[in-house]
Amino acid sequence: MMRILVLGGDADGNLGDRAILTAMVDELHALVPRLAISAVTGRSSQHAIEPLPRGPAGLLKLCRAARRADLVLCGGGGLFQDDDSLVKMPYWALRVLLMRLLAPRVAGYALGVGPLAAPSSRLFARLAFACMERVSVRDPRAREVAAPLSSRSVELVPDPALLLRPRPREEALAALAAAGLPRDGRPLLGVAVRRWFPPRRRLVPHRIAYRFRGNAANEEAEARRLVVLVAESLDRMVAERGYRVLFLPSYDREHEGDGRVAAAVQARMRSDGDAHVLRLEDAALYKAVCGELDLMLAGRMHPAIFTAGMGRPVVGLAYNQKFHGFFDLLGQPERVLDVAGFVEAGAVDQLCVMLDTARAQGPVSASRLEALGSAVRAFNRDLLGVPQ
Repeated sequence: MMRILVLGGDADGNLGDRAILTAMVDELHALVPRLAISAVTGRSSQHAIEPLPRGPAGLLKLCRAARRADLVLCGGGGLFQDDDSLVKMPYWALRVLLMRLLAPRVAGYALGVGPLAAPSSRLFARLAFACMERVSVRDPRAREVAAPLSSRSVELVPDPALLLRPRPREEALAALAAAGLPRDGRPLLGVAVRRWFPPRRRLVPHRIAYRFRGNAANEEAEARRLVVLVAESLDRMVAERGYRVLFLPSYDREHEGDGRVAAAVQARMRSDGDAHVLRLEDAALYKAVCGELDLMLAGRMHPAIFTAGMGRPVVGLAYNQKFHGFFDLLGQPERVLDVAGFVEAGAVDQLCVMLDTARAQGPVSASRLEALGSAVRAFNRDLLGVPQ
């Protein structure tokens, strides 16, 4: 029996990382049913894997799993970047190095790479890539960052969450009904907003710093301005275009607080009676709900991926380059607005025009989505030695 260890992101707290892990496991098991997969997560029942505990207490079990593994997959998700902390890239590089010392094979799987602004970050990225027999990244922008740092060819493998199987439509409709959302024929605008704090070089990761000091005063001011501008934009979409608004938080850990941001925007809206909040823990159900939207404003990456994957139009409110990379893959680079520019310029008019245009032009083509999914499956087959 082949054994695989997956090193990924926060699948317990982040719905996007959960979707990546679920889709990876499902797709790999579809190729090799008798595959033993382990990963660091507390949600083993959702992923059909052997769970490994987080933190220092789980390090010994992680090392044992690596020694037993035939292959370690690092990814997917935005692991290799330094816009949150200068510690993040060294942390991941040393984890990859440890895996290479213990396991016979290590591969990078649909990695999010960049930004890597600091020389130290790029140095540690070189170390991580040198430990991998194959390096794959999830979008063209990531490849631009990774290629100069790797002696190996950098492959492009789209985010596996594109292949996540949604729940049946009846479950999505039931979730909308439970949230008190009337289905009265009015168009439905999904909103997945993230708290905004300007990127800057910091040593301590935000999730750790938040425990001790909360948000810095300048970050709170920026965050409040984003709330005001998003609320103004949504009020306009409700008043002038007749939308109902559905907030869909996707990362609700204390240090991220998507639910708090959604509540703050809703409270700021004049038309808050036309806005609802739906909190979902199941990534497959979240994706199914995205299929009921007429349009999505995505300030998180995976709500954009889910919505596009369900054949619905989406506009990205980008906090880093990965949004541009994904929309490049979709052939829709014009559907991304950088949140820094949005906040600085107060670009409510621009955002509303982009939303109108996206709905008028429609979603990405089914053939392009099929090609992206096929690229993931072809990489999986090659990785596991399954004939094409």
